[in-house]
Amino acid sequence: MMRLRIFGAAALLLAASLTSVPTQAQATSPTCTSSPQRPAGMQLSWHDEFGGRALDRRSWSTVMDFPGRAGGHYHNTSYGSYAVDDNVVLSGGKLRLVTDNKPVVGTDPAGTYQYTEGFISSHDKFSQTYGYWEICAKFPAGKGLWPAFWLIPQDRSWPPEIDVAEWFGSIESMHSGLASGTWPDVRWDSHWATGLNPTTGWHTYGVLWSPGHITFTVDGKPTSTITGAQVPDKPMYVVLNSGTWANADRGGPPDATTPFPNSFDVDYVRVYSAR
Repeated sequence: MMRLRIFGAAALLLAASLTSVPTQAQATSPTCTSSPQRPAGMQLSWHDEFGGRALDRRSWSTVMDFPGRAGGHYHNTSYGSYAVDDNVVLSGGKLRLVTDNKPVVGTDPAGTYQYTEGFISSHDKFSQTYGYWEICAKFPAGKGLWPAFWLIPQDRSWPPEIDVAEWFGSIESMHSGLASGTWPDVRWDSHWATGLNPTTGWHTYGVLWSPGHITFTVDGKPTSTITGAQVPDKPMYVVLNSGTWANADRGGPPDATTPFPNSFDVDYVRVYSAR
């Protein structure tokens, strides 16, 4: 696996100085305002433009496979929603991860769930150590909604976890950060951002990850940086999901004002590595 050889302020500089990608796979998106970008000196290693009629099962799974999940379709009690394949929709060259308030009787784990969500991951399909990871997306608005773009280790360990863009609709705030350490002594390096308007337009959300250094970006501009030995150095894979928050904190779960069905819409996901 190739590794970036970028340290300290150099990583931040690289994230800030993006260059266009003149390849067919990188054709200009009609959704994100600027031409698709990548850090200089890197190459596309994996991507999905979601141009097909159905999810590409060579790239994605719809079953959860990481610590902390109660089953293959439900993560833990912070979640109010159960993942179902019908909520993963490809339409008009976009991925739509739908959240709905139609109760479902689940089997994995067994139970009745008020809400359903769409969930996909690249576990066992694609993973990489370091690089630049980006989506072009539009998030749904509404109380209790909790869509996210995050990275989890291929080896099924936890922590670490890299949250690239995690939207909490009740408090209209975007979380990005890193979980590290050893369970149950988990360290969270978190950044909260408001005023990004992720629900009213299309934007790119990215993470530049190198040895000892993580920089988060929105529309190619750095928003926060994490440095230190807690930065992971193992292969990780992509998770994209919609869904709802179940707990009373962070604004609480959905209520009568929350629009259903709604969707977390993704135009593309692209991952780059050092040349």
